[in-house]
Amino acid sequence: MRPQRLLSRRPSARSVLAALSVVATGAAVLAPASAASADTSTSSTTTTTAPTTTTVPVPGANCSASLSGQALARNGWVASSNAPSTSSGVAPYALDGNQKTRFTTHGPQKAGLYFQVDLGSPKTFDEVSMASPGSPTDFARAYDVEVSNDGKNWSAVAACSGKGTPEVVSFPAHTARYVRVVLTAQTTNYWWSIDEFNLYAQPAPVTTTTVAAEHTTTTLQASTGQVQVGQPVTYTATVGPHPSGGTVSFFANGTALSGCNLVPVDPATGQATCQAAAPAAGNFAVQAFYSGSGRFDPSTSPLLTEQTAPPPAGYWLATDSGQIFGLGGASSFGSVGTSAATGPVVGIAATPDGRGYWVVTRNGNVNALGDAKFYGDLPGLGLHVRDIVAIAPTADGKGYYLVGADGGFFTFGDARFHGSLPGDHIHAHDVVGMVASPSGSGYLLVGADGGVFTFGTTHFYGSLPGLGKHVHDIRAILSAPGGTGYILVGGDGGAFSFGHGARFHGSLPGEGVRVSDVVGIALTPDGGGYYMAATDGRVFAFGDARSYPRPAGLTTNLTVAAIAGT
Repeated sequence: MRPQRLLSRRPSARSVLAALSVVATGAAVLAPASAASADTSTSSTTTTTAPTTTTVPVPGANCSASLSGQALARNGWVASSNAPSTSSGVAPYALDGNQKTRFTTHGPQKAGLYFQVDLGSPKTFDEVSMASPGSPTDFARAYDVEVSNDGKNWSAVAACSGKGTPEVVSFPAHTARYVRVVLTAQTTNYWWSIDEFNLYAQPAPVTTTTVAAEHTTTTLQASTGQVQVGQPVTYTATVGPHPSGGTVSFFANGTALSGCNLVPVDPATGQATCQAAAPAAGNFAVQAFYSGSGRFDPSTSPLLTEQTAPPPAGYWLATDSGQIFGLGGASSFGSVGTSAATGPVVGIAATPDGRGYWVVTRNGNVNALGDAKFYGDLPGLGLHVRDIVAIAPTADGKGYYLVGADGGFFTFGDARFHGSLPGDHIHAHDVVGMVASPSGSGYLLVGADGGVFTFGTTHFYGSLPGLGKHVHDIRAILSAPGGTGYILVGGDGGAFSFGHGARFHGSLPGEGVRVSDVVGIALTPDGGGYYMAATDGRVFAFGDARSYPRPAGLTTNLTVAAIAGT
């Protein structure tokens, strides 16, 4: 069964952990009033431009341009639209650096529909790029590009008739905080989709008082062209001729690489080097931008394509007494000790590259093994709890969340706090699991009844109470690749998928298998299947998942408490 998006219990969110040096930011997304209005993206509707059916050229605009400028960093940009998009095609997807997601109208193009971006502060730009390689017929047929400084008063910088994807429009440089693309014609058959949206600017000329400006070129090299998720890659930008200063910033799919911004150029070698880890599987277009310095002009490197593969498929089984068993591509990096003070193991989570894991016990004690880094735990903060139910890492593996049965959150490393159930005066005792959004902008949790709570800007795709399903044995929640959905699993091995990215591959009741002791679910690296684990160590495989023989050391007196996939 594939439930569709319906209502769920969802709170607002405020911090209750500031006293623990946990910064509270953001707010929970409010519950939709009905299935028809259940869009929980950051999109918002503003005044609709009056529809027109004519395209009047704007002087200086080129609607069939080729990219020639430097991509602006999209940090802090907020996308919105008045299009009737569903959760699978909301405006922010056009800014997420993932060409597998998209903004789409989910219906024919109509004059007056717009896609808008708030840049956060005024920026100077002279090119707009809209690409939809995943939906090549969904390019805008006729549209205006408009800019504004207040989001209310708009001026057109280009009026175009679309020919195909990508659509690149150039115009005289403008400085504005807001930019939007407004459709000016109607179609009967074609939707409007944008996989990735970006703005570009020509490098600013360097002003010198003596000596003529010197042209530079920037080249980019990577230590390897094919890596696995989480594997570090060293990027080296070389500026020639060797400048006397300046910095280089590195971007992947238009988004700044973590730790690779404003890297100083060594005047002796003309090089700037940084190291970053691939956060997800897929293809990434990496580019380096030299800032310019003194008499040396800015320059931009050609695009460098990086291919990131998922880690080898496999899974870990963690027993409640701390034994860890790795199967398939999952290597065991050791077990952990438990005691009456720590309580049993309640969760295990893998690092992004599958070369390590964190194990958490009921009192919030965290053990880091393999390449997993320790960022703190509850005993280390002097906190005494006995109801931790799960651990979830951040996308880059540089932090993690702990969640209690009451829906209280604890953040460590680069994990950001977006609210909790106790902070909203919601009294619960049956929370069983959580997942974090890939962007770090939110998280969601699930109760034993299949009710889903979302915090920050995490998307809500539905819940079991919203479907009229009455259950009490949901055991875990699993995020779809890219955060575009989730799967709930029950103690009987029943699976419920929500969102367009959560693929249903089967369930135990659907195969006539009767159990009542499933404890968790884990996704395969490519998202093409999942594993379910029972307390006795049996693992059930669905889709492209493969189960392995029960390890000899997993004796009948041991109870499996959790499963994690590579």
